[in-house]
Amino acid sequence: MRAFLRGSMLVSLCLVLPLLAQSKVGVELADVSDNRINHDMMRGSLEMRIKLTGDDLDRALASRIVIKEATDDLGTQLMQESRVPDFSPAEYNAMGLQVSVAQPPRKAKTVKVKGTVELYVPSRDPNAIVTIDKPLAKLDKPLSAPKLKSAKLTITPMSRDGYAKAQEARKLTPEKIEQLKIKARAEGASESEVELMAGLAEAFGSIEGPLDEGSVALSGKSIDFERIFRIDFLAADGEAVHMTSRGSSTRDDGVTIMTLQPSDALPPNAPMRITLLTDKARMSFPFELTVALP
Repeated sequence: MRAFLRGSMLVSLCLVLPLLAQSKVGVELADVSDNRINHDMMRGSLEMRIKLTGDDLDRALASRIVIKEATDDLGTQLMQESRVPDFSPAEYNAMGLQVSVAQPPRKAKTVKVKGTVELYVPSRDPNAIVTIDKPLAKLDKPLSAPKLKSAKLTITPMSRDGYAKAQEARKLTPEKIEQLKIKARAEGASESEVELMAGLAEAFGSIEGPLDEGSVALSGKSIDFERIFRIDFLAADGEAVHMTSRGSSTRDDGVTIMTLQPSDALPPNAPMRITLLTDKARMSFPFELTVALP
């Protein structure tokens, strides 16, 4: 393995601002790590840590970089996958983002990356935030709110019994694991990858236990949860209640179960705030940069 680090590199980008012509976003390439590995299932990658700067970042709750094209000067395609990454919350990364492409050949000297920087700014859309009063008053029944209905979003708060029944129904049996293997093979996975996937599925399934005391469980369609940036419960002062842990589990049945563990008992009838990833709440900035390889 050979690793190279390069720091404090400022890349000049031409940003096209389709929504706010006066908006400015800067992109600082903090460092580059060219990890060349080729051993069994392990492959190297070109890692880039990018910091965003600009006035609009003050209003953004999150950001992400979507790579659409990555090629080296030899013409090698370096795109690893087409999956769009999740938005990364600003409080966790200070608008610093990690992106990667496949490892370039040793003879390559530069890599050109094209894509978009996306900001999530919910203040741009009044429908991006939904507040629900007394969300836990009726468990095991879908929440009701005009904005949820308008967004065609269905979320159900679960009782402890409801959670236990759902976990029992989702338990991975030998038959289900075999079906996962068959599906993975059909998608072109090698036998070693199939066995690794099956082992991970069994391991994760075995650690799911009963709902902890004081925790909140929410269920809904996976495609609905993909449109949710964050779910909070609000204290009397309107601030979000601190959560010691957040987790979600999605299975092939297309259902996601999310669990939230507050640091203290939730206030009686604490409102729920759902922040949605709407189109109007997003800002997109195309960019192109060329990274010199050591």
